[in-house]
Amino acid sequence: MKDAELQQALLKMLQAELDAMHYYQQASRFMQDEAAIYHFNLLAQEELEHARTFYTVYPGDDLPSFEELVKNMSDSQAATAIDPQLMGRLNEQTALQLAQKMEEEVAEVLKQLLSEVSNPAAQAVIQENIDSTLGHLELIRDDYQRIFGNLLPG
Repeated sequence: MKDAELQQALLKMLQAELDAMHYYQQASRFMQDEAAIYHFNLLAQEELEHARTFYTVYPGDDLPSFEELVKNMSDSQAATAIDPQLMGRLNEQTALQLAQKMEEEVAEVLKQLLSEVSNPAAQAVIQENIDSTLGHLELIRDDYQRIFGNLLPG
């Protein structure tokens, strides 16, 4: 993968992590279970840290500071990243189902990216994020099973 492609891929993953952070922040408002609320808030913080790891291995010098980037992305994405009609129909069950789907999709994108990247630092960051994403998925599934008594499909 060429540097320009790597830059674009890392920027895309950085944005995906920030979008996930916004989802968890917003969706936690629709949760009833205190442990699930706690987990969504924890996941939001972890998504921010994932974004930070992608920022640290970004090979270009064309980005502002991480804090400025987060603020700019947050300002521009907060109103548009999450469909307000979808959020209006969200309940605890659908919030957990959407979270599972999101984490599964992110894991697949990360696995594909890992197979295409030759930069060792980027590989390490991507693998770390894959492992963390799979941990998120397990946590979401555990919450779903604890609250609803059955496993999420998938």
